[in-house]
Amino acid sequence: MVDYLLAKNWLPDWLVRMGIRRLIAQRLAYETAQYDRAAYVADLKTRDLAEQTAAANEQHYEIPTPFYHYCLGKNLKYSSSFYENGTETLDEAESAMLAIYSERA
Repeated sequence: MVDYLLAKNWLPDWLVRMGIRRLIAQRLAYETAQYDRAAYVADLKTRDLAEQTAAANEQHYEIPTPFYHYCLGKNLKYSSSFYENGTETLDEAESAMLAIYSERA
């Protein structure tokens, strides 16, 4: 029934937002329960700094540079970031991921 109401756009925005927030909270609780930070960081330390670089380069050059300045952090890092607490800014999360990689060196 809810899907029908959503498809018809008959639900007010505030109710849709409330539903979205509830779904996000459920997903966050699920992901948090599955999360093992130590194992994740240990796995990262065994990986190359960049994986599948040919595909990444091909995709990168299809997008205009201003797009990256708009949506990436100060390092223009588009491979991944590490949000330890979930409250970090994008720049802080980029720096945290770069710090994990620099620990390997």
